[in-house]
Amino acid sequence: MKNKIIENILIEEKERLLGRLKVIEHRLKSLPSGWIRKIKKDGKIYKYLYQSKREGDRVKSIFIGKADENLEKLINERRKLIEEKKRLKEKIKELDKILGISNDWS
Repeated sequence: MKNKIIENILIEEKERLLGRLKVIEHRLKSLPSGWIRKIKKDGKIYKYLYQSKREGDRVKSIFIGKADENLEKLINERRKLIEEKKRLKEKIKELDKILGISNDWS
């Protein structure tokens, strides 16, 4: 009886994590990708947006334009969501292992 209760709690937790993962993936689609390069010149800090693009076995940085505070917040939000997504996948993988479910999380 106790095992069934614990199993149900773990299954509910997995469903909650999968729901959060879905929300994160949806939000990531709406956020800009790239990174901000900060350059200090004459006592001022200039911020520029770049995106990385793979060409064969090389990675090329492409200048997009000047970055403002709003864009920087969106880029930082994206970075945090990517980290949260990684942690969620690890937790789901642990739950699957406890529940004895084979998974395909990478």
